[in-house]
Amino acid sequence: MTYLKTVLHYLTLLVLAVAVQTNVQAKVIKTIETDEADIEVRVFPAEGNTLLLGFPCDEGKSIAEEKTAISLAEDGVEVWMPDMLSGFMLPKVRSSLSGISTDTLTSVIDAAIKTGKRVYLIASGPDTELILRAAGQWEALHAESNNEDDKKLAGAILMFPRLFKSTPVPGKMPEYVDAVGKTQLPIMLLEGGRTPSRWGINTLSQELSKGGSQVTSKVIPQVRGYFFKRQDANRSEDVVTSQMAGLIKVSLFYLEGNKIND
Repeated sequence: MTYLKTVLHYLTLLVLAVAVQTNVQAKVIKTIETDEADIEVRVFPAEGNTLLLGFPCDEGKSIAEEKTAISLAEDGVEVWMPDMLSGFMLPKVRSSLSGISTDTLTSVIDAAIKTGKRVYLIASGPDTELILRAAGQWEALHAESNNEDDKKLAGAILMFPRLFKSTPVPGKMPEYVDAVGKTQLPIMLLEGGRTPSRWGINTLSQELSKGGSQVTSKVIPQVRGYFFKRQDANRSEDVVTSQMAGLIKVSLFYLEGNKIND
């Protein structure tokens, strides 16, 4: 009996080791060469027809995002996470966003489009300015194109966007960064129910729609912004973090017309 328990123990460890190895192997690093910088991209390949392109300015160190990417890839949604900060040798501070070239962002989008998949953009917090800026320029560059391959930038998911130019003044209309209201792609806007920003979700939705975007907004109950990065996360935030892939897939269903895969 002791021998049997020992064998089962080692078999369990072997299975866990294979599972971990499989997850590690699921991530591929590719380099996109642009005129201004060489951008390393963490690619979580999948066989489905949907590609989720994120711009997490995390210097390639995200944990929750990578776990979510692995889960999405297992469900057929390919995920790309370009390391924009390292490509431009910038520190992880909000002011670095202005140092990331819009031309390079659109080059990364072009590389994703060339896969032939439907490309969706995603970002959280201040990083949402990057995808709005990139999408606005990409759409402008391809506005006159008759090429079907140029029509696959399919939408964007903005999680807890922080798009104010400066701290809002009570009683006055907030001023947003210039990229707001310059896109036409469908947008899913997600905000936490325990953050003051939830009260401005309608105003932001209206501003985002001014360029022609169809905006859907949802409030996630009982969570704060950046809940998946917090050290003091409460039980509700832990649960939503564990279900992040499902939350993103639901958002894709809204944007795709309930057609994740062909």
